[in-house]
Amino acid sequence: MELNKSEKILFSIFLLLSSLIIIYNVFYIPTLPNANIIKKEIVIQDNESENNKILGAININSAKIEDLKKIPGVGEATAKKIIEYREQNGGFLSKEEIMNVSGIGRKKFENMKDYIKIKED
Repeated sequence: MELNKSEKILFSIFLLLSSLIIIYNVFYIPTLPNANIIKKEIVIQDNESENNKILGAININSAKIEDLKKIPGVGEATAKKIIEYREQNGGFLSKEEIMNVSGIGRKKFENMKDYIKIKED
């Protein structure tokens, strides 16, 4: 079947447009229309975590492993080390004393100090 000149032109235009649509869809990066809403939700979450720092501090002298793991930077291994140190030394006398636990230095302490306490309120 032989295509005449106008059919060849139409077919070429069809292929060109189809190719452009495919390329557009492959490289299209959608924008978020509700970006401001997402930012506000993040701020709300930050405000809630600020309240949790003050109201929900974890007592490192009585907390169990699962509670200690809620402290930023504390995983299973560090939680076990905190409990081991606590049992060997009769508890913590100050927040700063947690830096005596292996793996907790000044930087990690600065990140966790608002989440810990040594006495029940």
